[in-house]
Amino acid sequence: MDEISTPSRPFLKPVLAWLALLPLLIVVFYPAMSGSFLLDDSSGIQNNSDIRHVTVDNLMRLFRGHGNVRAVDHHPVSALSFMIDYQLAGLDPGFYHVNNLIHHWIAAGAMMWLFLTIWGIWQKQRGRDPLEESGFWMAAGLMFVWAVHPFATMPVGYIMCRQETLLVLFYVLSMTCLLRDWERASYFLAVPSFLCKEVAVTLPGALFLVDWAQGGVGVVETFRKRWQYYGVLTSTWLLICLYHLRGGRRNEIFAEGMPLAATSDYFKVQCGVILTYFSKLFWPVKLMFYPYIRPVENWSEWVPGLIFLLVYIAVAVYSLRWSRWLAVVLIFPLLVLSPTSSVLPIPFEPSMEYRMYLPSVAIIGLLMIGLWRWVPKFWMRAGIVAALVIPLAVVSHLRSRDYETPMKLYEHDYAVNPKSLNTLEGLAGIYLEAKRYDIAAERAWKMIDWAMADNNKDFVGRGFNFLGDIESQKKNPEAAKDFYRRGIAINGNWGSKLNLAVAHLDLKEYPEAEKLLIEYLRYAPDSQNALLMLYETKLGEMKLEEAEKILNEFTKTYPDRTDLDSQHTRLMILKRRRAEEQNSKP
Repeated sequence: MDEISTPSRPFLKPVLAWLALLPLLIVVFYPAMSGSFLLDDSSGIQNNSDIRHVTVDNLMRLFRGHGNVRAVDHHPVSALSFMIDYQLAGLDPGFYHVNNLIHHWIAAGAMMWLFLTIWGIWQKQRGRDPLEESGFWMAAGLMFVWAVHPFATMPVGYIMCRQETLLVLFYVLSMTCLLRDWERASYFLAVPSFLCKEVAVTLPGALFLVDWAQGGVGVVETFRKRWQYYGVLTSTWLLICLYHLRGGRRNEIFAEGMPLAATSDYFKVQCGVILTYFSKLFWPVKLMFYPYIRPVENWSEWVPGLIFLLVYIAVAVYSLRWSRWLAVVLIFPLLVLSPTSSVLPIPFEPSMEYRMYLPSVAIIGLLMIGLWRWVPKFWMRAGIVAALVIPLAVVSHLRSRDYETPMKLYEHDYAVNPKSLNTLEGLAGIYLEAKRYDIAAERAWKMIDWAMADNNKDFVGRGFNFLGDIESQKKNPEAAKDFYRRGIAINGNWGSKLNLAVAHLDLKEYPEAEKLLIEYLRYAPDSQNALLMLYETKLGEMKLEEAEKILNEFTKTYPDRTDLDSQHTRLMILKRRRAEEQNSKP
């Protein structure tokens, strides 16, 4: 069977293919649907009071951000979606997981629509029928392969990664609308994309590239044709870039002392990272949720990646001889990867597996086009697509099982890369929570050893902080204080400072605790734990007026806290006792 007829209803088959994708996705990602809240889900959803009630103040908080306190900071679109979920299902993690799957399914449909749009434009430019049947089959193949690829397991299985699916959805829809000359719709879809995640800073470049490819004119002429659109879009883009780089977020992105902050070292690391991305696109085994890419030690770790990049870019430039579209599609993955996989010294998430969630669509699309161009028979093409979809679906299904619990997720990553500092840190925390102190200490010491080998003071400090937590839970306060002090001495670890304050407070060493808490609150002024601990310190010192002032301000800031009535009662009793003692004195 070959595709020779033109469909009378061009949208019917794509819609049916999209609907047929849903049961496959349910089967593939079903294990993750029963998973619990993981990692940043705690701060972003479970303990985020801002999503509990739909009020003007809470909506403003979602867009204003809280520095480094909330996992949804500067990602207000995903935060808003979590607020809606909470109103409907409270803290039922299954509901959030199902919504992640639905968002992924919708994003897959948007991918197919974008491919059909580009294919129709390309066919018109070549003087062919834009509704040729092969376009649908290629788009359907792209959608099915992309939707079940293991790169999607993190955006589906990890609730906080919904910002990635929302980014892709708005990103792709904005491009599609521009290609269909719906400029206003394209702009209004670009704005939420900017507010989904920082990588959307690449969207204006992607929009201009596809506009240039479809127009067939020069760069200047392309801009002149839509100068008003690009002017408004660029102005909005600049404002949102400033929004992403303000306050605590700016301090986080440009943090000092991070292991990959040196531009030359970061460039070498990313040469290897990008090569890893593309290799895992075609051989997606041993994906890692939390990789840690160590600084390169010899040329063999980065030169092959550099050669691959140079050859890849040369092929993209050379392909301009045949088609602008081919060049644009080839350069698109590098464009999307550029914010955290380039010479830009941003040392965060350099190789998280979801980073290829969006870029992979371009390579898969080229694969489908090559398949339909070089394989003569339809049944052979369909067989090859099935041969791709089935094993990818199996790998994704198995990978989804890791998202059932944090323990399974981290143990998988530890088996893949036992030198990952993020993974060792996660395991130490999980075993500490489970009160398995021996193995928690083992993981913490391994993290310290590897971090010292890399001269990574940040993770060395975190490791000593964990060892302090272990001793604290084992009721060894002096040993705990010693580890906390070592963490502070290494890099001024803020977690160690807060925990050392707790240790001082437990031992009723109030002046030492107060000094550390005041210092910590300069770093995180809206930290609820630190504020309540400072309140406890003032009570211990019998500075009841100061304690009352802190408690009143805390109550005004967090009116949803219903557990503070007992503290007001406690404060009143202490003030009464103090008055009675003073009155009883001769």
